[in-house]
Amino acid sequence: MRDILEKINVTKEDLEISAFKLVVPSNLNEKKAREKFQTLLEKYLNDINVITMLWAGYLLNEKIAKEKPEINSEDPAYFVADEILGMSIANYIGGTNAIFNFRRYDTEKPGILSRLDPMIDDIIGGLIAGIMTKTYE
Repeated sequence: MRDILEKINVTKEDLEISAFKLVVPSNLNEKKAREKFQTLLEKYLNDINVITMLWAGYLLNEKIAKEKPEINSEDPAYFVADEILGMSIANYIGGTNAIFNFRRYDTEKPGILSRLDPMIDDIIGGLIAGIMTKTYE
């Protein structure tokens, strides 16, 4: 799974930094939350369903970049495949609540999310949102 993160130049540290930029204080202290995040990240980076959805987003992004279909802006509102994949990843990992978290990460684009291609930021945002939802369950 690390090969897809390498291809998009994203480290586990990038994921953690981005994830914790939107944390609202809770009863779980930050050190324990970060440890739980790292454990869950490792688990889901080895989950075949997450791997498959991340690869689907990555390959679709590559296809779009190569063939340049009629997409009129960097992240057009009418193009929703990236949102659907991001929400699917979030939902798979963290359930319905993770979809709401996905929306926060998709809107704010903290950390590495602000520097990724539109398709990639949503699949990585879904991964982060799902894991953060599980972290604070």
